[in-house]
Amino acid sequence: MYFAIPMKQSILIFSAIFLGIIFPQGHQLTSLIQYTLMVMLFFAFLGIQFNWHIFKRSHIMIALANLLLPLAFYIVVLPFGQMLALTAFVCSIPPTAAAAPVLAQFMKTNVEYVTAAVIATNPLVAFFIPLVLPLLMPIDQPISLVEVLIPVFKVVGIPLMLASLVKSTSLALTKRLLNFRMIPFYLFLLNVWIGCGNAMHFLTTDVEVTRQFLGMIMLMVTIICLVTFKLGELLGPSDQKLAGSLALGRKNTMFGLWLALTFVSPLVALGPICYIIVQNAYNSYQILVVEKQQKAFGA
Repeated sequence: MYFAIPMKQSILIFSAIFLGIIFPQGHQLTSLIQYTLMVMLFFAFLGIQFNWHIFKRSHIMIALANLLLPLAFYIVVLPFGQMLALTAFVCSIPPTAAAAPVLAQFMKTNVEYVTAAVIATNPLVAFFIPLVLPLLMPIDQPISLVEVLIPVFKVVGIPLMLASLVKSTSLALTKRLLNFRMIPFYLFLLNVWIGCGNAMHFLTTDVEVTRQFLGMIMLMVTIICLVTFKLGELLGPSDQKLAGSLALGRKNTMFGLWLALTFVSPLVALGPICYIIVQNAYNSYQILVVEKQQKAFGA
């Protein structure tokens, strides 16, 4: 189930990105992100029927790309330095973000498909990282699968169970709650502001970098982001390009940030930090395209 997107939502997202850059105080609210995500997902799951039929063959391709593409980026960038190569790996290895199904709803694309990508890619990445990262660099402590999986399953699993419970017990309550389906969008704007504020706070206070190095990171991350979103379009359903794009391109950047700060380097954390800004800008562009299509068809 989708809802009509009021015109100019893309402008609101661009505004949230701009405000996060200008007023980075939002980083103080970072702990709220997981709870706002749970509310957003609850509303998204209310509008879909979850069963194992939502998993498609193309999810295998999306999952493999999520594992192999970061290795390809690492190899391509390695001649320019291991630090840059690790940055490329860390910003592209995170699984599909929990916010992706919410964005799918905004874009009027297949929410079920994107939800299945969240469920499929997160455990695979959790098993993949402890095997591969020690081959790319020495690490001092083992990576715990539980430490990776529990936050994801909490954020996705609790809203899924609550939405299923509501739908199975009261159709009237389900319809009543769906009247408030714009709430996820406003929470998403809040998350964009918090995420971009977190990025700017990190860039200005936590890491000492030259403008030239930061520019190199931003250029590299922008290329990685665009390639990943476009490849998702090709690998996903032919009639749901936006769903495939979100399934592969919309990354759990908090996972990448945790990975970099815990096991690699604060400098490498610049990758997922920059990805936060770039992916939100790209998603707002995608929503702008959807808005124009709605206007053209008189939606």
